[in-house]
Amino acid sequence: MDTSITIVPLGGLGEIGLNCLALEYENRLLIIDAGLMFPDAASMPGVDLIIPDFSWLIERADRVEGLILTHGHEDHIGAAGFLMRELGENVPVFGTRLTLALVRDKFREARVAPRLEEIVPRQELRLGPFDLEFLRVNHSILDGVAVAVRTPLGAIIHTGDFKIDQANTDDRIDLYKFAEYGEQGVLALLSDSTNSDLPGCTDSETVVGRTLEKVFREAPGRVILACFASSLARIRQVARAAKAVGRKIVFDGRGMIHIVTLAKSLGYLTIDDQDEVPLSASAELPDHELVIVATGSQGEPMSALARMAQGDHRHISIVSGDTIILSARFIPGHEKAISQLIDLFYRQGAKVIDGRRVLVHSSGHAQAEELKLMLNLTRPRYLVPVHGETRKLVRHGELAHSLGWTDEQVQILKNGRPLTLDQDGAHQGDIVESGRKLVDGNRLGEPEDPVLRSRLKLAGGGLVVVTLVLSADGQRLLAQPLVAMSGVHYESDLDLSLETEAVAKETFRVWREGRDPSQVLEAGELSALIQREVRQLFRQSISRRPTVWPQVILAAGEEL
Repeated sequence: MDTSITIVPLGGLGEIGLNCLALEYENRLLIIDAGLMFPDAASMPGVDLIIPDFSWLIERADRVEGLILTHGHEDHIGAAGFLMRELGENVPVFGTRLTLALVRDKFREARVAPRLEEIVPRQELRLGPFDLEFLRVNHSILDGVAVAVRTPLGAIIHTGDFKIDQANTDDRIDLYKFAEYGEQGVLALLSDSTNSDLPGCTDSETVVGRTLEKVFREAPGRVILACFASSLARIRQVARAAKAVGRKIVFDGRGMIHIVTLAKSLGYLTIDDQDEVPLSASAELPDHELVIVATGSQGEPMSALARMAQGDHRHISIVSGDTIILSARFIPGHEKAISQLIDLFYRQGAKVIDGRRVLVHSSGHAQAEELKLMLNLTRPRYLVPVHGETRKLVRHGELAHSLGWTDEQVQILKNGRPLTLDQDGAHQGDIVESGRKLVDGNRLGEPEDPVLRSRLKLAGGGLVVVTLVLSADGQRLLAQPLVAMSGVHYESDLDLSLETEAVAKETFRVWREGRDPSQVLEAGELSALIQREVRQLFRQSISRRPTVWPQVILAAGEEL
């Protein structure tokens, strides 16, 4: 049997986000997910988004059978518009009803209109040589699926993001089908590794709901709860808890209102009209009858929660007696912003509750015991950990080793490293083109983009502009050098401007005396000298390295 299938990860390995993976079989390609990552503003100023480098896929666009989206989180669908703009609208996109509803916005922004094909759990689909079935999984967003790809060597199962919440009857994972595949033979399990380093099992969303109900009942005034807008499983629990204690629910934040409205229109969220009030009417109700659900759990500066904390919200002013609930995990890099937000609430007399002390949040990802259960149910020949930093992938492999899987059966990959599976075993191939692209306005850049380097340099050292106006022959300085600075000095350093003027004048004098007036002016020569001398001045005087931008202008209008 001469059969092989190759797994090509293009994002999501060794990092959180950017999830994208391709399967290559019989010279055809199937793509699973196309996610993004949000940049760290401190290291990537001005960058809007980070997406995978899709070059390898774009070069093989005529071989792509389709794009499968496992669920509707940004780290799985956020780059779909960029990808489909390159692949063309003939490539179909498959997802559950909620996932497709969310990704439509991405395609609208990218001005592409690919064919969208709705799928449901346990649906079988033939796509070129790919024989697929979709399996329901439980996650923090509703309507997620795993993807099973059947081959003559056995099934390849991509779990997507999942946890095993046995108490949640709303969106229960289909353990029966995973076990059935285990009986039939699984060649490889590509399994979510996000929480592989956490022991035990993830807390049930149902338990979080009971905790929220208790908090709502005991809170003396308003309850203001912040969570991710896409956490519809959480929002369901909030709505149920609010109804149980007789509170009305209010939604705030553009993203929150958009997704809640969408979920209600599709039947994923049901809230009776008498149980919900618009934000503009919330002031008419007593504080103890309100639960306000808002965006801003990560301290985002323009979010509804941040505007409340800073006193800039049009309808809500924080008062003593308010209870603030941060119902989301703290994403690494956002801790400082969240801490500052919490402090602002305490200054105004509010009480703040977060998941570190009270069970008001549960992860959407499986922990160690759930990952071991998935391995034992599917019994794959090979485990390929996906979705997570390198230490999470390695830890997932260690869990498999503890259950008897060998080193050869655990394949730790990195982005761009293909894994070919055939009857002889598993073989990692040569690195293919992968990486990251930066979305900056309407352009794509590289992580080492000179524009980004310039921004970082300006942010770190500031800018000094030195302007000299010379006579047409370049022999006379027609005015005092003009010096403008931004982000360089403090009020006590104002004499630096005068020193910079003096350095510029002296540099011009030395340059003029050293050149033959009969020769053609060398464009840039004087500018380079001024730049060098001014840089040296700032290094010696204040130990700073600003960006120095000299401008040499001739009276005739020509600029050097």
